[in-house]
Amino acid sequence: MTTPTEPTFRTAQCDCGQLRFAVRGDPVHVHACTCTQCQRSSGAVMSYSAWFPEDAVQITGDYTVHHHCGPDVLDRYRGFCPLCGTGHFFRSGASFPDTIAITAGTFAQPDFPVPDFILYWADRPAWIGAPADVQLYDADDT
Repeated sequence: MTTPTEPTFRTAQCDCGQLRFAVRGDPVHVHACTCTQCQRSSGAVMSYSAWFPEDAVQITGDYTVHHHCGPDVLDRYRGFCPLCGTGHFFRSGASFPDTIAITAGTFAQPDFPVPDFILYWADRPAWIGAPADVQLYDADDT
């Protein structure tokens, strides 16, 4: 007889600790993106995010919302700490309904899951080599 395992529990926070996340269970999926919009919003060469069911995520603290697709698409937004500007999370509306994505770096866990895939690989800086065992897409054609 096998013993049931406890669900994974992870915590994450922004740089100053004011915005915090508590997540129960494993991510639905994990992906990275090297599109220019993600490069600009993350301030890095790619974004790296984990998608969790909405009901598995508890967010505490204040956050600011940016509707990156404009005022006509209110179900797609990015949230972040208004004090330090970090702790990014987002919703993608109809693209991934009933989920919340949290940037993987906010978990600060070296054993965090490897991305399932990387989008917009063609937009990456030329010095980034292809990782082993990760599916690469030149656009958002998963």
